[in-house]
Amino acid sequence: METVTALVAAGAAFALSYLFGRSLTASFLLVALGGLLAGAGFAVLFFVSTVTVGHLMPGLFEPWLLGVHFIALLVVAPLGGAAIAALTHRHVERVDAARLPF
Repeated sequence: METVTALVAAGAAFALSYLFGRSLTASFLLVALGGLLAGAGFAVLFFVSTVTVGHLMPGLFEPWLLGVHFIALLVVAPLGGAAIAALTHRHVERVDAARLPF
């Protein structure tokens, strides 16, 4: 159960990072920072929501595995989010530049 919720949180962070990279017209560094913040935000949201649900429904989550998944998500989600946002932004800039007539 902890693994599924961690994967959902990582997928949501990566989707938001992709959206940042696709829609923001700011600089490369700001887009990467947005992806980094999205990943960190979803890691914290994962931890807070699973701890809250764990307190409301005892025995649903294993506390040790929850901590392990949080630490892994805290490392992977911001780095992956920044990379996804930056690479998406770079791709969109190249596609837009290829459409220019000059």
